[in-house]
Amino acid sequence: MNLEIGEVLSRAWQITWKHKVLWIISIVMGLFTSILFPLMVSPLLFPILMQNSRMHGSAVLVVMIGLVIAVALFFLTLYPISVLVQTSITLGVLNANEDKPENLSSRDLIQQSLPFFWRVLGVVVLYAIGMGLVMFGIQAILLLLTLVTLGLAALCMAPVTLLMYPLLYGSMVWMEQAINGIIVDNLTIEAAVRRGWGLLRNNLASVTLIALVVYFGIGLVTGALMVPMMVPFFFVPFSFLEHQTYWPILSISILWILVFIPLFVFISGFSLIFTKSTWVLTYLRFTRSPKMQLLPGTVEATS
Repeated sequence: MNLEIGEVLSRAWQITWKHKVLWIISIVMGLFTSILFPLMVSPLLFPILMQNSRMHGSAVLVVMIGLVIAVALFFLTLYPISVLVQTSITLGVLNANEDKPENLSSRDLIQQSLPFFWRVLGVVVLYAIGMGLVMFGIQAILLLLTLVTLGLAALCMAPVTLLMYPLLYGSMVWMEQAINGIIVDNLTIEAAVRRGWGLLRNNLASVTLIALVVYFGIGLVTGALMVPMMVPFFFVPFSFLEHQTYWPILSISILWILVFIPLFVFISGFSLIFTKSTWVLTYLRFTRSPKMQLLPGTVEATS
């Protein structure tokens, strides 16, 4: 099927910019994800704190165990919240694409997303397990070959590892379209996975071009904005050198981190809404003509 990629991207931009209710939902996700940054920086401070404090080894061990538990709880909570956010944004994009006169609140979208929660969570978990097993298998083969060839295989296989990126992004598109199948057409997990694979396989050229714009293009722009913002994180450990605290460095780093969090929420929110809008519109264009676009819960689309 011929897909007007420019039309899809233009419409996704209009939905992202116009419908501010989607920003409220994405802000929740951005604020929650921002917790990851202090969790990432905390382990860097343990050796320094041990040198510059009177904490006993047992107390430090308790703090380290508490940090591990906090990280585990963070990722366990991340999946359910991510599913609710993604499903709510998808429903919001569908309503925006239909140009409905009524204005749905973020609470309405979250409530409407609940019937799809477990199926979408199932797809996300299947994706995580599948990609984890594939990546583990590839790394295990590379490690085995490296040991057998005394490190020579690591040099020879380095270009091959670049093939992991198309695999990674292709599987992400597959997951996105499977989720759309559940929400748009009320499919079961099995049927949605088949629908997503069929759309990816039968429209590979169009999907590849859209993926380049969505993942590479937006990733390049957001990365250029985000990397300078993260520099102060790496200066925090230098605030505790030589058994004393350098308050100017620490104060500037903390202030920059506080400024960074709202910017991160804004950038990640925009990226999330635009990406979801693009893939939802792509799904609609592939499965039905614009005049046949249906509301969530219908199953009249063809694969």
